[in-house]
Amino acid sequence: MFQSNDVQAHRSPVLGALKFAAPALAFALGIAAASASQADAIFLQSASMNQSYTAHIYSPPYPTPGYTDEHVYLAPIVFTAYDGVGPTGDATSLLAFCVDIFHNIGLGTINLQYDDTQPFASNSGSPATPLTSAQKLQVGRLANYGQLVYAGNDADKAQRLAGLQGAIWEVINPTYTVLSFNATVDNYISAYSNALTYTSAIADHGPVSSKITFITETGKYGSKAAHQSFVFGAAPEPGTWALMLVGFGTAGGMLRRSRQRSVAQSA
Repeated sequence: MFQSNDVQAHRSPVLGALKFAAPALAFALGIAAASASQADAIFLQSASMNQSYTAHIYSPPYPTPGYTDEHVYLAPIVFTAYDGVGPTGDATSLLAFCVDIFHNIGLGTINLQYDDTQPFASNSGSPATPLTSAQKLQVGRLANYGQLVYAGNDADKAQRLAGLQGAIWEVINPTYTVLSFNATVDNYISAYSNALTYTSAIADHGPVSSKITFITETGKYGSKAAHQSFVFGAAPEPGTWALMLVGFGTAGGMLRRSRQRSVAQSA
């Protein structure tokens, strides 16, 4: 479990400009097409996030006394990533949602090796709680919807993305409560996390896929030494991907509060 500590500001360097849309699209298509027998390695060189909104992740028995309180930044995270082992080839930006509130990750230069060999089957806790088919489907749709929101022009884009990250945590950990104390963000968390009505809440950007890629730190998943796990949506159409590339430098993830407030993303 995580415990809350005083939060200190943590600034990450500005994400470098992307090279070309074609390498980025090839990266996304390659990862999305990988199978269990043909696993993809992904090198995460750096991480960036939007720090506009924060949230408290309350463990049960909230609001009854005895709960823990994790104070985190609330948004998806953007990685500068390479397809393969190490920073070789063309770098691209990868928008991902954290699906693991029991570990952390830093911002700025991280140089971590990830892969897609593990199944997206639990909340990554210790002990892990298995996910139902309905939970996995909902997370997949929310992550893909987030990709569409990021590429769009909604005036409240940052609030929607914050709401999606908070909702994903609640879907995966239904006994936990995520509150930002920002009315708009909390309304989005509530709308996106509701298993009965969320499909209507994500119907304003066209068809939404449920296909995702789940990535975990190579050789460490399931251990205390592991960093957080993430999902990202199916590769978008080339035109949509090009639009997404334009704004990746300002997107974000969530940073964990702890002494340096490392990404709690669930931090």
